[in-house]
Amino acid sequence: MSGARFDFAGRDALVTGGANGIGAAIAGGLAAAGARVRLLDRDPAVARTATEIGATAVQGDLLDPGLPGRVLDEMGGADLLVLAAGVQVRSAAADIAEEDWRRLGDINLGGAYRTVRAAVPHLRRRGGGSVLAVSSMSADRAVAGIVPYGAVKAALSHLIRGLAVELGEDGIRLNGIAPGYVRSAMTEPLLADPARAARIEERVPLGRIAEPAEMVGPALFLLSDAAAYVTGQILAVDGGYALS
Repeated sequence: MSGARFDFAGRDALVTGGANGIGAAIAGGLAAAGARVRLLDRDPAVARTATEIGATAVQGDLLDPGLPGRVLDEMGGADLLVLAAGVQVRSAAADIAEEDWRRLGDINLGGAYRTVRAAVPHLRRRGGGSVLAVSSMSADRAVAGIVPYGAVKAALSHLIRGLAVELGEDGIRLNGIAPGYVRSAMTEPLLADPARAARIEERVPLGRIAEPAEMVGPALFLLSDAAAYVTGQILAVDGGYALS
């Protein structure tokens, strides 16, 4: 799905987690709609993705607390921020290793917070801007095996809502999308079992698992001027799964 329905010409965008999956799809949509896009990801594939969509890339780990600030300073700031960096650990909540619990929080929540914090001075100087976070349906719906992941995503959704209240007077809007099951490297181990994938599809009212490109339209809408009076919202993009 391209970004042809939206116009981001002349705007600078930073996309974390932009090497693949949902982040790469949203970055491609922004680039297609005219934005100058920079991708930030620890995966070396970020360079290839940037070349494919006409963006620039920085390979780096959001566990480095100063990285977002350095990237934004080098860019001269951004108008648009997409927080798509994330990791998932499949484990019963009572059994998750301390190291994995810390990693979930440090990347999915801490990385997003530090990126927004670094971006705020630039956004204020530009008179405002728009931030889009990739949360998850598991933030509101308990899913066995990924409860710690869901808890961290719930915290991310709350962070976005809270920052929307605090930063609204600066003309900074913050919203999020909550995808359901999307085909990506993160869900590949789960969906590799045809029987399990079929059971998931049976629970989705639209009857199928999403592709990353199907997240682009909702994300670009929330980032765009078409949503100029929308802030603090987390839009479910799950094919109706949360209703089932």
